[in-house]
Amino acid sequence: MMGILSQFDGRFGCLDSWYFAYHSWRNKHAPAMFHQGWGNQAAIDAVSAQWQVIGSPATPAVAWDDEWRIGYKGVYVRNGHFPTPAHCEYLPPESHTAFFRFVRPQWPRGEAVALLMPASREVGVEARMPIARALAKRGISTVLLESPLMGRRQSSQQVGTMLSHFSDFLVLSACAINEGQSLIQWLGQMDFKAICVAGISKGGYLATVAGMRSPDSVRIVSVVAPHSGVAVLLEGLLGRLCDWDLLQKSSGESKPVRQHMAEVFDRTSLERLPLPSEARRLIVIGATNDRYVPASSQQRMQSLWGDRADYRWLPGGHVSSIAESSHVIDAITEALALD
Repeated sequence: MMGILSQFDGRFGCLDSWYFAYHSWRNKHAPAMFHQGWGNQAAIDAVSAQWQVIGSPATPAVAWDDEWRIGYKGVYVRNGHFPTPAHCEYLPPESHTAFFRFVRPQWPRGEAVALLMPASREVGVEARMPIARALAKRGISTVLLESPLMGRRQSSQQVGTMLSHFSDFLVLSACAINEGQSLIQWLGQMDFKAICVAGISKGGYLATVAGMRSPDSVRIVSVVAPHSGVAVLLEGLLGRLCDWDLLQKSSGESKPVRQHMAEVFDRTSLERLPLPSEARRLIVIGATNDRYVPASSQQRMQSLWGDRADYRWLPGGHVSSIAESSHVIDAITEALALD
């Protein structure tokens, strides 16, 4: 159901610009994005090489941190962890362990579960808890993965949530995708009849890749997500936060760094994935006035995937589409509807 904020944003199309200006002002003394330069080219090459290998990681050895307890507003929560399955050589020790939270209704149906992937620069899982609680009211359990390189998983050398190197951006994504696939494997061995992996913004990109690399029975919901990093850093507002001069000097290439970056992102684009099978339930939600992830990014994939994905459009931008979560909750509920 379309909210008032989306309608307002669709009419005036200003919230993304306002929010970016406000966020930039509040963080005017923060370091630039990738303030230590290009980073580890070997890590970028490893991520690109893995992208060409389609396969599932082994089922993780999950260990529980606590017992089930009643959390906020009556849902049951339990926290767990497991060793991250790939790219540890390019991660700080703090990121070698993946953490997640399992949320279930007070009276679960035991039939459906959603894996919610983390968004860009998200610390912990609290920002996704309102969605998890709303899904619990509909009898749906939820697993929330914590982002690599963020919060308790970030290096002691990293300044806040601003990634130090461009290579960190690639490694974070690859690591989270592998962890998502591992959790899907783990959930598949439980009694759930339906599994959906979902995410918003970068989380939608992560969810799409993890889901597409899992069995067709796994459903996918992606909201205002890019087809690749090109849409985010070369076309969207976030690119203004980068230190492009430093990236050029540290890239090790004479070609323009934006061209170099575009070539890297091309190797990890959703366009490189096999076409969704006709059995796949894939719901993609875009925003027509998005200035963080331009609508052309989703339109590009819509042209490629055609009717193999269910495309839906909101009239607002990135900020309003995230602030109003009812369309996310409805899409996940629909994707998990049992046949």
